[in-house]
Amino acid sequence: MEDLKVLQKTEHLHEARWWDTAPDGRAHCYLCPRHCHIGDGQAGFCFIRVNQGGRLYSLGYGAPAALQIDPIEKKPLNHFLPGTRIFSMGTAGCNMGCFFCQNWDISKSRSDQVNSTPLSPEDVVLLAIHYGCPSIAFTYNEPTIWGEYVIDICKVAKQYGVNTVMVTNGYITREAFHDIYDHVDAANVDLKAFTEEFYGRVTLTHLQPVLDTLLWLKNETNVWFEITNLVIPTLNDGVAESRSLAEWILKNLGPDVPLHFTAFHPDFKLRDKPRTPPETLHAARAVAREVGLHYVYEGNIFSDGASTLCPGCEGMLIRRSWHSVEENLLDDGKCPRCGCAIAGRWSNPHSAMPVSALARARSLAERRFGAVNF
Repeated sequence: MEDLKVLQKTEHLHEARWWDTAPDGRAHCYLCPRHCHIGDGQAGFCFIRVNQGGRLYSLGYGAPAALQIDPIEKKPLNHFLPGTRIFSMGTAGCNMGCFFCQNWDISKSRSDQVNSTPLSPEDVVLLAIHYGCPSIAFTYNEPTIWGEYVIDICKVAKQYGVNTVMVTNGYITREAFHDIYDHVDAANVDLKAFTEEFYGRVTLTHLQPVLDTLLWLKNETNVWFEITNLVIPTLNDGVAESRSLAEWILKNLGPDVPLHFTAFHPDFKLRDKPRTPPETLHAARAVAREVGLHYVYEGNIFSDGASTLCPGCEGMLIRRSWHSVEENLLDDGKCPRCGCAIAGRWSNPHSAMPVSALARARSLAERRFGAVNF
């Protein structure tokens, strides 16, 4: 456990969910599979769930450390409202210890080591509306660890027709899964490798809980989800591993779950590894398509592999360059050539919101944050 250097007053903290008192008096956090047992004055592995006076609090609630507007393709989500903007936010801390983390400046920090912005759940949603974003992404660090904040933002977002997206490592317990994901519209799950050895040595976690989360998403929710695999030279870049990963997805999740193979660049504790050659991503994509997955993408490089092809006739449907949509030929979610239905959410699931509710939200956002011209 991590000792807190600066203890905040209890009245300024948000009491956490998903914990109980262990027999030894420590707070047992069961939000993620680490099951941290946290002593008084200490924080769990994630840094932001803290025990004060025998009760567990969340330092992440209402305290985002990163706010940005992104293209939704950056998450990456290629089959959920393509070409739209998404209001993205993250806090400090993480429940994995990935040596290759590209957001390590916040994910490996305690809450008192980052510049956070106090922001209520309603303000988050109104900011998204203010900037013309139909969706909010919980991203940059692991949103599971600030699940209380996620849930409250989702509840407000639903009132105003705004979508919510988890960009996640998938490391969550059964006890907390439905509490969070029953409120969420879409997710991208980072399946970091397909071996326990990689997970244990490079992320300090385990593979099976992430596979369990993918199965729960598929079988127990209506969440649209996609999968990302960051391909790291010498660690998880073998064609055999890419094949095994794709075969598991096909067997357990079906052919229509999009899979993104993305390129690694040296960062954090893996600066000694080279960038991923484009040829490695080409090979991974080719074997996943050979296995039978319909939608396989390449990311973090300029490539035709960023575009969506029809699984029926192989025609181009959505042409992309990096994170930009250059052409979208979909016709009501179908291929205009052969009529094949393309899996995804192509229109806003909340587009049936009453006009009065949308007008009220825009009016509130304008009063609070001023007018914006898009």
